[in-house]
Amino acid sequence: MLETLRRLFKPADEPLDAGRRALLATAPAGVFGMAAAASLAASAPASAPDDDGFVHFANPQDKFRALFRLERDLRDEGITVSTYQFITYALPQGARPQPIVRWEGMEFSYFRRVGALTWRIHAHNVSYPRDLHSGKFVSQVLNPFTGDILELEPMKLLNDPGVLHGPQGYLPLDAKAVNWLNTYHVLRTEGALVKSEHIRPTPDGWPTMFIESSCSTVTRKDFMDDSVTALPFQTSGFYVFPFPGWMRMGERPGHMLGAWSGRRAVGGPRDLPREFRERVARENPELLEARWRELDKPLSPLIKEALPA
Repeated sequence: MLETLRRLFKPADEPLDAGRRALLATAPAGVFGMAAAASLAASAPASAPDDDGFVHFANPQDKFRALFRLERDLRDEGITVSTYQFITYALPQGARPQPIVRWEGMEFSYFRRVGALTWRIHAHNVSYPRDLHSGKFVSQVLNPFTGDILELEPMKLLNDPGVLHGPQGYLPLDAKAVNWLNTYHVLRTEGALVKSEHIRPTPDGWPTMFIESSCSTVTRKDFMDDSVTALPFQTSGFYVFPFPGWMRMGERPGHMLGAWSGRRAVGGPRDLPREFRERVARENPELLEARWRELDKPLSPLIKEALPA
């Protein structure tokens, strides 16, 4: 969701740079590391509180496999479609925070293995504003601090330059230097669940005051089942960002906070919420399909050189 958030919250005087993206990442069952597998397998049957704890990995490769499987799939090529809703809050300095608008959207990513434990990922996003109370699609909302009526349009991310993702981190495909972005990731067990805590890296050129953190959850049963390659995760998280231009807050100090939740549409677009899916089908039916041509675009010489052997 990072580029969606970037577009939603970019300050009015800051041009949108679609090249600055770090995507969510995930990996399929099977081979996420013998040490971690043994640890989880030992505790999976009982799934009692005294089994809860952090999963330790033998090496960065095993840790990456677990992350990539949870958020995507370890197959050589595949798609991940997720659906999400988030509420944005305005937090002006010295005032009580207020909710502003709800958004509903999808992220449709498509990925292909391009090196040893390294995938090339592209994605497109669509998000529609909804009324906070009724949930109806809207194009205007009230700014409770200024009394202004704010004009809102659907957000459509269609120019994602893509990213490489592997054990060494993320590398945006429009990078001007090879600087793999590290990530914070912890896997832990909690009763019958496996939880993945993930803080995404902030690419160069983004506002200093930005962070996004999430917690994705699957059952131990699904996680330990090698036949389940598209793990049916539930996810939630938060982010902060400076006031965007559309909020029309002028020079007033403060920032925005977003709280979001979502899930994997395991069956692809057909598993998206009906009303949302039908609107996309009316307005942009092509976005309900993977845009594989994005992965056929040539990589820059610098990115080619950075690919693991």
